[in-house]
Amino acid sequence: MSPSTSEFMDMEKGEIDKISLMPRPYQQSLPLWQVIDSPRSIEWAAENDIQGMFWMPTVKELKGRFELYRERASKSRGYEVPLGQGIALVRDVYVAETMEQARQDAAEAVLNNYRWICHWRGLSNLMDPGEKVKEGQELNYEFLHPRNLLFGTPDYVAEKIQELKEELNLETLLLWVNHNGLPHEKMMKSLKLFTEEVMPRFTETKLGVM
Repeated sequence: MSPSTSEFMDMEKGEIDKISLMPRPYQQSLPLWQVIDSPRSIEWAAENDIQGMFWMPTVKELKGRFELYRERASKSRGYEVPLGQGIALVRDVYVAETMEQARQDAAEAVLNNYRWICHWRGLSNLMDPGEKVKEGQELNYEFLHPRNLLFGTPDYVAEKIQELKEELNLETLLLWVNHNGLPHEKMMKSLKLFTEEVMPRFTETKLGVM
């Protein structure tokens, strides 16, 4: 911060007390989103009325995290918050005419992203509750696909989204479509299939593209 000022900073501790947005937003009440993952981050977001975003975990693992957010949000706000309210889930998406075509087109591209992330974070965030990472476990398509990828035919992708709605009461789904190294024309073809053959089945779900 330049220059340091006591208006925003505890000068003795050297800690920032508050921040300001410049230019100021038009909205008087600005809805904020935070990427959450650990129990501490989930609890803090829920208790401070911050909307949360998840990405990597499996559906089974997300159940506990969604419930923790709901529990803390309900206690903080004084009323019962519905499961899934205030939470968005990011999922990697690629839609093709066949399951094998989806794999051929985009498996290596999405794995490039996960190899970079998991090089630092490991594979633990991709495990079901109580499941341990096996010694020598490789990060490959066979391991990743059933855990959290929406890769496949329109019917398969729609089925997995329906599972998210039924298991988590998911209201907001963010689609990660620009996978590392994926040619633009393939990304656009996948998006076309999604918007024409998958999206119409979920008119009440909020969908965003990343």
